[in-house]
Amino acid sequence: MSAYLVARWTARHHEGHVHAGPEDHSGYAFHEWLHSQLAITPEQESLLAPVERDYAAKRQELLQVVEEAGHQLAAALERSPIDRPDVDAALEKIHSAQGLLQQATIGHFLEMKEALSPEQAAKLLRWTRESITHEHRP
Repeated sequence: MSAYLVARWTARHHEGHVHAGPEDHSGYAFHEWLHSQLAITPEQESLLAPVERDYAAKRQELLQVVEEAGHQLAAALERSPIDRPDVDAALEKIHSAQGLLQQATIGHFLEMKEALSPEQAAKLLRWTRESITHEHRP
């Protein structure tokens, strides 16, 4: 969940002001918003394209794990009596995938930074820090 929140909070902050965040769960709207706010050049876009593709695939894979584990959790909670080992196993899968998603998201931002100008990189890192610390709550 924290990776999702990092991406969402990062998308909602620009120059210290809160903006309406993109709600596209595919990540496409966030990608477009971020690139427009950072004024990504065509040259930078070509450098970032493989980084974006790799991250999108990893993100989708991990979100699928979270979704499947969520269904497993729901099924375990519907049983009577509740199957505590199955609940715990589903929660572990969810937490593990969410942790990996957070690592992938932060890693993605750090990879992006390498293709950015110093000013763009500073903005990206500032938005990421603000999203993690919730410095600018709506």
